[in-house]
Amino acid sequence: DDLREQLGALVHPGFARELPLDRLAELPRYLKGMALRAQRLQMDPRKDQARMIVVREFVAALAAMRAGPRPPAAADIERLRWMIEEFRVQQFAQELKTREAVSEKRLRKLVESMLGNDGGVRTR
Repeated sequence: DDLREQLGALVHPGFARELPLDRLAELPRYLKGMALRAQRLQMDPRKDQARMIVVREFVAALAAMRAGPRPPAAADIERLRWMIEEFRVQQFAQELKTREAVSEKRLRKLVESMLGNDGGVRTR
């Protein structure tokens, strides 16, 4: 289900028009990462699930921010969105390398800075 949701967010009607060229160029790496994850999932589903839980926490935070009464700036939302995609690569297909340094700690820091003292969405 997580892979289907990720694919739907990346490849949907109009995605080629919507994505900035630099992100469109990264799409093959994201898709390859998904394929590697699917292969590895069969070998160790528990490991995949543990990693997925961490990723889903950030996906949920992003969705809550988008739907919230005072969403962060669009540029911040997009930065978080793409950092989550890079984090997926880091978690499930490290050999593909990430475009930028990304970690759970960096994502938490970004989410917290986007939330300010508001409280709204929580991560761990």
